[in-house]
Amino acid sequence: MPRSVCRQSLALAAVLAAAGCGGGSGPVPVRGVVKLDGQPVANAAVVFVAQTPGGRDAYGSTDAKGAFRLTTTKPDDGAMPGKYKVVIQPAGPGGGSTPFDDTDKRPAPAPKAPPGPRIPAKYTAAGQTPLTQYVPPSGDVVFDLRSK
Repeated sequence: MPRSVCRQSLALAAVLAAAGCGGGSGPVPVRGVVKLDGQPVANAAVVFVAQTPGGRDAYGSTDAKGAFRLTTTKPDDGAMPGKYKVVIQPAGPGGGSTPFDDTDKRPAPAPKAPPGPRIPAKYTAAGQTPLTQYVPPSGDVVFDLRSK
């Protein structure tokens, strides 16, 4: 086989191998709704706390209809595949917020709850939440919290 054909074949094989590597290694889009006793929860922080080794936490905020989209590294990019504990925290005094400082991604203190639906404490901390979720989800994620 001529040398140029051999080099082209090797180059093509390298390109095809690289294209196949890393598939599915990025975040998967995740969207959903948070409800309390069947009613949408607006301006709440939704945090997916990674339970898979090497996983990364993801977060989002609910809108007026309780809908959210998760972010891991870029806005609305989703969450990495794996298992998560899910924490729902009430909005801070200024409205919905994520529990992360954008500069260092460390958890910030929990915001104080404003008047309105009070999210039961069991959903607000990773050590006690009964909520779990696998990513990729089979569809939109719905968390219908119960006050009692």
